[in-house]
Amino acid sequence: MFNPTMETIFKDARFFGNQLLHERDLTPALARLTLYIIGGSAFYGFTMGLHHSFLQAAASAIKVPMLLFVTLLICLPTLYFVSLFFGSRIRFAQAMVVLLTGLSITAVLLGSFAPIALFFLLSGSSYTFLLLLHVTIFAFCSLAGLYSIQRHFHYLAVRVTDDLDQMVQVRGRVILQLWIFLYMFVGSQMAYVLAPFVGRDLQFVLFRLPETNLYTYLLQLIGEIINR
Repeated sequence: MFNPTMETIFKDARFFGNQLLHERDLTPALARLTLYIIGGSAFYGFTMGLHHSFLQAAASAIKVPMLLFVTLLICLPTLYFVSLFFGSRIRFAQAMVVLLTGLSITAVLLGSFAPIALFFLLSGSSYTFLLLLHVTIFAFCSLAGLYSIQRHFHYLAVRVTDDLDQMVQVRGRVILQLWIFLYMFVGSQMAYVLAPFVGRDLQFVLFRLPETNLYTYLLQLIGEIINR
């Protein structure tokens, strides 16, 4: 029975892939990985919202897992069906385990950074500093999760594809790399749409209507720090 633990998801692709290839019923693995994602990301989201209030903390604890799952839901059909069209032989359940494993790594790493974020919060850091700190932490954790997705998909593709189908493997790698850029682009904008997570307004705001895109907003924040 394939029952991934927190240690298992951080192990090398060979160890993980061998277990994944020989297991037919992946439902328990999907359920456990989902719990890792919810637990780690909700814990980090709660620390983000504490800058504003406990109400904002509770809202952010819901919105961070929502960010991960909704982004995956939007991008998943593109990856799976385009890969299938170009000859992928990876089963849908296997692909889901790989993707949720990547999100689990992101979420567990986010949870591990929560004490650091809380330390800077209690140290009296400004909203601008905290927001940039959270963006940096999110970027690192997300890249770690995407790296995991890439190496696990590559290992599975090699194992399930015949040596005569080298072009299928090459196309699969190109499609995955393009999909990773799409995922980062969609995820970044989704985070901006679901904002606020930290909370800047005096009153609690569940969602703020975006006035611009994320990248323009970050440049404005960096400009505020430089001009102080």
